Amino acid sequence: MDDIARAFVSFFVIVDPVGNVVVFHLLTSRLSAASRWQVAAISVTAAGGMLIAFSLGGAEVLDFLDISQGAFRIAAGILLLIPAYRLVSQGAYMAVAETETPRPVDIALVPLATPLMAGPGALAAATSFSERIGRGDTIAGIVLVVAVSFLTFVAAERIFGFLGESALRLLTRLVGMLLVAIAIEFIIEGLQASFPGWSS
Repeated sequence: MDDIARAFVSFFVIVDPVGNVVVFHLLTSRLSAASRWQVAAISVTAAGGMLIAFSLGGAEVLDFLDISQGAFRIAAGILLLIPAYRLVSQGAYMAVAETETPRPVDIALVPLATPLMAGPGALAAATSFSERIGRGDTIAGIVLVVAVSFLTFVAAERIFGFLGESALRLLTRLVGMLLVAIAIEFIIEGLQASFPGWSS
């Protein structure tokens, strides 16, 4: 249970259901309730599928490409710093462009499923946790976070009505600070794996 809890907390911070609900609300505000449910279902299914696939075969792919776990963690940490900075400084992962007639499947897959939910950092985490705590516990953590993401998406209207956008953006910045810490930890772990004599 401890490993599942650790995986859940880590994926919760990386996948960021709190920050993503802001983007979800902005992208789906002009859609019908049925279409919003469709966007939520497609996005979490696609993101969860990608994360589970990487937890099952990510290490083998890296071995095939001759990429070390240390190098992958360093790359993931550097990539995570970019969205983390945006979360802290702007209160959003990315600028959300308005479209006149958004199709549910389009916005569900990009940007919601990827890169917001299953971005490089989350995929790297899926691969790393699978190696460190096992595939079963990693997949359990992924499923829990995906479920939470789905619940926050379908409850977006009520969340905004209760908290308001300002409060959610404040929470997003706090999540961004945690994401910075996780990114730095990825880099440190990658350096330690690549240079065994190096000490943090």
